[in-house]
Amino acid sequence: MEITLKHKLFYFFPVLFCFCLPFGQNFGSLLIVGWAFVSFFNIEPAQLKEGLKNKNLQLLFLFFTVTLASAIFSSNKAEAIFSVEIKLGLIFFPYLLFCFTWPQQILKRCVVAFVSGCFFACLYLIARAFYYSLNGQPEYFFYTLFSDMIHASYFAMYLISAIIFVLLFYHKWFSTQKTVMFSSYVFVAIFIVTVFLCSSKLGIISFFIIMPLLILYKLKDRLNFKTILILFLLVIGILVVARKLFPESFSRLNSLTTISVAPDRTSSESTAVRILIWEQAIQLIKTNFLFGIGVGDVNDALYEAYEQNGITGALNHKLNAHNQFFQTFIGLGVVGIILLLVLTLGQLIKALVKRNVLLFIFSLLIILNFLVESMLQTSAGILYFTFFFCLFNLTDQKKLVCE
Repeated sequence: MEITLKHKLFYFFPVLFCFCLPFGQNFGSLLIVGWAFVSFFNIEPAQLKEGLKNKNLQLLFLFFTVTLASAIFSSNKAEAIFSVEIKLGLIFFPYLLFCFTWPQQILKRCVVAFVSGCFFACLYLIARAFYYSLNGQPEYFFYTLFSDMIHASYFAMYLISAIIFVLLFYHKWFSTQKTVMFSSYVFVAIFIVTVFLCSSKLGIISFFIIMPLLILYKLKDRLNFKTILILFLLVIGILVVARKLFPESFSRLNSLTTISVAPDRTSSESTAVRILIWEQAIQLIKTNFLFGIGVGDVNDALYEAYEQNGITGALNHKLNAHNQFFQTFIGLGVVGIILLLVLTLGQLIKALVKRNVLLFIFSLLIILNFLVESMLQTSAGILYFTFFFCLFNLTDQKKLVCE
């Protein structure tokens, strides 16, 4: 395929988007609009027709359509409009990625751009934390005060993805470039440190779930008892060292082992309040099982339930369901949750069948985050999920390495 000027401009936007993604959504929306505008000059009718037949595109379009229909019948129109706006990525990304021709080299650049963006975002956050620390505010090395561009949980998820990309691809793509290879080790070290500085409980847990699986995949041809033992000891060693270096981060995990049978309803501590929120979410699902209550009315229904049951911690902070499966089930009913399960658990199963490591790890990471966050209610979540969902259904690790 001959890459002309209009093609170069079209391919420029996703690379820049991937670089800017770790810096927050301020740049993302503008880049998507520009990318979509340029796409009209690159449309090839045959490829467009083929792309519209793509089952993954149809699934995402259907999920958006169901959301739009639910929004129309919602009482809270402001929240309904927001729910539709925030999910426009379900339309844009499938169209842009499945309906156009994508050279593997461009997709590689997207991966490298994302890793580079994560690296520079980490440098900014660490430098910012040092600045505040020198002025007597060391708490800026911790959790939400540390990650000021994106919520700490989402940023940790981005960094875990970046680590995966480096470990899977950089030794193949840059094997003859010693400077880049050395830099990749620095990248991984900084990403790991920053994951712990984010102090996200799920980020830390995801790290210790995903990394051993990734290493096992990398060593699959050399697996034996000795290798597994070394890997186990390595994970334990990292855990011990990390606990010593980042005691504040691990102290947040203590709440997972101290959950009361009857959590304090005035508490806003993230683990305890989630238990209370999920209890109310389950009750709302039971009474609105078939059709849901409308995407615009989910949070209002939750707030009302918090007030009726004295859950003041969640009410004062206006917390959503903090679980995307519950959030979707309450709003869209059984059709919505089936679609979401197909887009998550279905992708995980498909990845296992097709041995698509990238899609498997991505799906696992998404499911873990969906269990404790309403990711599709935020730009940081919807942009990341939809873009990489389409990317990993467009290519896999074998194509990215070999072509």
